Amino acid sequence: MIAKITRGERAGDLAAYLHGPGTKEEHVYAGRSGGAVIGGNVCLDGSRDGTTWAWILTDAARTRPDITRPIWHASLRCAPGDRTLSDEEWAEAAAVFAEAMGFVDPIGSDVPWEQRATQPWVVVRHGEDHVHLAVSRVGFDGRVWHARNDYRQAQAACTQLEQLYGLTVAPRVSSKDTQRTADHQLSAGEWRRGQRTGAAPERVQLAERVRAAVDAAAGAGREGFEAALERAGVGYRANVAASGRVSGYSFTLPGHTDPAGQAVWFRASQLDRALSWSKVAPVLETPTPAPDVVVPKRALESRARHERRTEQAQAEAVAQQQTQRLQALPQVVAARVQGDDQWWAHRRRGGEAAGEAIAQRGQLEQQVDFMRRMHQDALEHQHRTPSRTQSGAAKAATQAPSASANRTLTDPSRDSGRGR
Repeated sequence: MIAKITRGERAGDLAAYLHGPGTKEEHVYAGRSGGAVIGGNVCLDGSRDGTTWAWILTDAARTRPDITRPIWHASLRCAPGDRTLSDEEWAEAAAVFAEAMGFVDPIGSDVPWEQRATQPWVVVRHGEDHVHLAVSRVGFDGRVWHARNDYRQAQAACTQLEQLYGLTVAPRVSSKDTQRTADHQLSAGEWRRGQRTGAAPERVQLAERVRAAVDAAAGAGREGFEAALERAGVGYRANVAASGRVSGYSFTLPGHTDPAGQAVWFRASQLDRALSWSKVAPVLETPTPAPDVVVPKRALESRARHERRTEQAQAEAVAQQQTQRLQALPQVVAARVQGDDQWWAHRRRGGEAAGEAIAQRGQLEQQVDFMRRMHQDALEHQHRTPSRTQSGAAKAATQAPSASANRTLTDPSRDSGRGR
């Protein structure tokens, strides 16, 4: 599960976005345009109009005009391939998230969470796989939720939700070790293919190759960078402005084509923001530190000549390093791509295990429900059986005197006995 957080000033703008039709399919929920309120503490569940809750949040924020950007907004999205949570599960998950973030007080499990919020907030389901939380950081009593360290707390809360609901464990931060798993760069289709095949998507492979080329071409300039791209198996084209200044590069992975058979190109920012030209260019243009090279001084050699020979030897050593990096680049790329494939294969196994766990849990719930119904039927049967037995005994008791009387009236020997 991934959380994205923003802050703003106008709750009305957020409400218009969440309940408006939008321009993408994700803005259609339950067959109607726009999202629907499924939780929060403003008692508007089921509403598809954000006017009321926007006014409530705005009214609360006005009690502290000194607070800038009082509207806090977070979206919670499941990974592609995760099961679809119900409205009740999403509302509960949002409540758990709210408590972890700190704008719902954890003051006792016997108190409904709707009554524990210190700020007015609302949960809007915006699609099958995600919801939005809109919160006024200012309460009606003027108290302010400062939302300190909200990004870090949101990551921990998402981890908790993944464990509670058996969801895919998503990467928490984009770092050097997790760039290949940065899901915010992948489309839903790419996620599904990667999870289905257990192989790194083409975009991930391409980003890994370009990173390796940047590392190999450090200090070698544009020419060295393009040579490294070719050796890494990356197609490229420079984006050159009319002034002749390079503004960036676009990349493609040979063999990766769209349904029409055309090569699929990615801008650097579509692979990884760290590959933007503004960040790559300094790496390519900054000279590589010269290695320590010891050049013995010759007899009767001048100091200036010895320094020139030392500089030449250092330049040759730098060039040799760059050549070695370039020659080793295919092996480096292969190792990195293999690491990506291993991660995606592990993710596929994890998704299959999660699916099996969910299926097993469903089977267990069915078994428990069956046993519960069987027990209830047994209790009802036991309750009905004594009633029929008691009724039969009462009927026999009422019929016994009549039978005795009949025998008395029809048995002449008994009458003659009494007469004697």
